[in-house]
Amino acid sequence: DSAEGEQPDLKALYMTGLTLQRMAGGGLNDQLAGGFCRYSTDDQWLIPHFEKMLYDNAWLLAVYAEAYVATGDAFYANVADQTAGWLQREMQCAEGGYYSSLDADCAGHEGRYYVWDRKEVGSLLTGEEYSAFALRYGLDAAPNFEGVWHLHAARSVEDVAQRLQQPTERIEPLLEGARGKLLEARERRQRPGRDEKILTAWNGLAIRGMAIAAR
Repeated sequence: DSAEGEQPDLKALYMTGLTLQRMAGGGLNDQLAGGFCRYSTDDQWLIPHFEKMLYDNAWLLAVYAEAYVATGDAFYANVADQTAGWLQREMQCAEGGYYSSLDADCAGHEGRYYVWDRKEVGSLLTGEEYSAFALRYGLDAAPNFEGVWHLHAARSVEDVAQRLQQPTERIEPLLEGARGKLLEARERRQRPGRDEKILTAWNGLAIRGMAIAAR
């Protein structure tokens, strides 16, 4: 093919990559456990409608896996792994099928299961973990959802390391430990309701996504 013929593909790859990176780092994606919410309510993709649908995650699992194949960028593989893990933990029944969705509401409030205040986060983390986590996930800025924080990747790990004057290799385990502690605490909360219908078409999409990701 000529250079002119290749250029639209390169542009499409860039546009697709930017979109997938912003979706994965934004509020659509559960930064602690994986799994994408249904859609964003704002033009920055920070605050979602908190419902999680099987079919959305099935499609996105396949897309992130294909993005990894196309680019070799481990970022996409990590998102695919996280999404697949969420599907297996939260949506798969004992017989192997996949449930339909998780509700947006919890205890009568949309998003309550997913959001945080600084006091709770500070009580769960060490000072060093909190400093890194707050910079990475936006807790150093104003609340973004009804006086509390819905997590998003506000800064890159490299930027956090630079601001804290620490090597990246030091910051990554701090963030991993912090996410684990917050996820453990979150799992003690009242959980969103789950629609346990098992729909053939949606399960077909999930199986397809898993097969593509496993290649």
